[in-house]
Amino acid sequence: MIRRNLINALVGLVVFVVLMGVLGYLFEPELVKVTTWIVERIGFAGMAVILAITDSLVTPFPPDILLVIIANSPLAANWPMYVGLLGVVSVCAGMTGYSIGRWLGHFAWTQRLFGHFKTDHHDFIRKYGFWAVVVGAVTPLPYSVTCWTSGVLGVRWTTVLAASVLFRIPRFYLFYWLLTSTHGLFGSA
Repeated sequence: MIRRNLINALVGLVVFVVLMGVLGYLFEPELVKVTTWIVERIGFAGMAVILAITDSLVTPFPPDILLVIIANSPLAANWPMYVGLLGVVSVCAGMTGYSIGRWLGHFAWTQRLFGHFKTDHHDFIRKYGFWAVVVGAVTPLPYSVTCWTSGVLGVRWTTVLAASVLFRIPRFYLFYWLLTSTHGLFGSA
């Protein structure tokens, strides 16, 4: 199961890099106009709020869209700061999602849904909970779902926080680097 998830993550990453490279090559002037317009309208603070909401709640909005905005807007001049701040916002949002999961774990319907799994696999959850959060933190899988589930299953908050800080923030830097390096791969300046 872990091997399959890692393979899926790698395939998703390759598809992301190729897609962003092709789109960046074909629509670079339009992309710069749109991303600059977004930054002028909502600013970085607005982008951070969007990320806080989408990484706290279960939504289909990938944070990589915000990295595209940074890379193709005036924010690119200070990208290390902005990418790092988005990583921190994402971790805080993930911990909010974890808290939501802990809260939901007290309801009878959640206990019926997860109770037997939690009871039967307690040792497995304790042993591999960190790595499950890591997979959610670095792959295109919804990070919020991973954090919610960790909360419901009772993974320790320190485990979720450690996995998130150690892998979610570097993931933002890695994806930004992959995103910006695709310009050279597809012939664009």
